[in-house]
Amino acid sequence: MKKEAVCMVLGALASAGVKLFGGWTPTLSVVLILMAIDFAAGFIVAAVFKQSPKSKTGAADSMSMFKGLCKKFGMIFVIAAAHQIDIALGVDYIMTATIYGFIANEALSIVENAGLMGIVKSEVLINAIEVLKSKGSKTE
Repeated sequence: MKKEAVCMVLGALASAGVKLFGGWTPTLSVVLILMAIDFAAGFIVAAVFKQSPKSKTGAADSMSMFKGLCKKFGMIFVIAAAHQIDIALGVDYIMTATIYGFIANEALSIVENAGLMGIVKSEVLINAIEVLKSKGSKTE
């Protein structure tokens, strides 16, 4: 009985995801993975290195983490809204451009967190982020 309930819930979530995002795309995978990496890196910066600019002491703060998590969910909501706008306008590039913008934002945040950890910033990665930013701002 529990197995059927779990499968039903997972099926409903997958179906809602398809409706919200129009299917699973590689760019959607990339942005979600980068969101998770950024969240984990931010936690490490605060909990281990105590260098977080988000709290007064630089240490981990539950409210700052909660706000960060809420921002990630907000980004997912914006991506879903962008897909709905694509549907309304009969186009297929608004969600993609939105995702590219968020990919650039998340990648930049990861690089910033790496800098706070004392890891050397990569110019190659920063240049790639600039390419993503320009790709996200173009409309077809």
